[in-house]
Amino acid sequence: MSFRRAVFAAAFAAIATLVGGLLLAFGPLRAVWLNAGLRIDYPWPRGASALVAAGGAAGLAALTRPRALRFLAAALSIVLGLVGAGLLLYRLEALDEGLVERRLLGTVRLAWSDVTAVQTEPEALLVAGAATRVRIDTTQLSPDQRASLERTIARRVREASASR
Repeated sequence: MSFRRAVFAAAFAAIATLVGGLLLAFGPLRAVWLNAGLRIDYPWPRGASALVAAGGAAGLAALTRPRALRFLAAALSIVLGLVGAGLLLYRLEALDEGLVERRLLGTVRLAWSDVTAVQTEPEALLVAGAATRVRIDTTQLSPDQRASLERTIARRVREASASR
């Protein structure tokens, strides 16, 4: 096989990896009901698929000649890597002690006794404390899952305020 054909085959494999990873990286959140509360996260294959797509974009960046295309593929690889890491790390838990939201840039903890307001928005729930706010994106939750989340938060806040 000539060098030119090998590069073409590798570029085709990189594009296929990129597209395949992107197709598998999309899907709904997972809501898991635990004895102690609720956990919402993304299934690990979604984050792994985004990282695979990032690898495909990095391979494409290494194989392309035009500088602009190489730059775009490298930028896409970085963005997909951050998205994949964000999908793997995201977790929202409504436990006995409070609301815990873990994201790529850190963890926010809000005790139920510190909650001062809960606002419902069309696409989110906003749980606010004296110094902390947690915005829960509910666009990917089914109506039943969103209603269960709202009931769980309301029950936990009610229990915490009754014990004061």
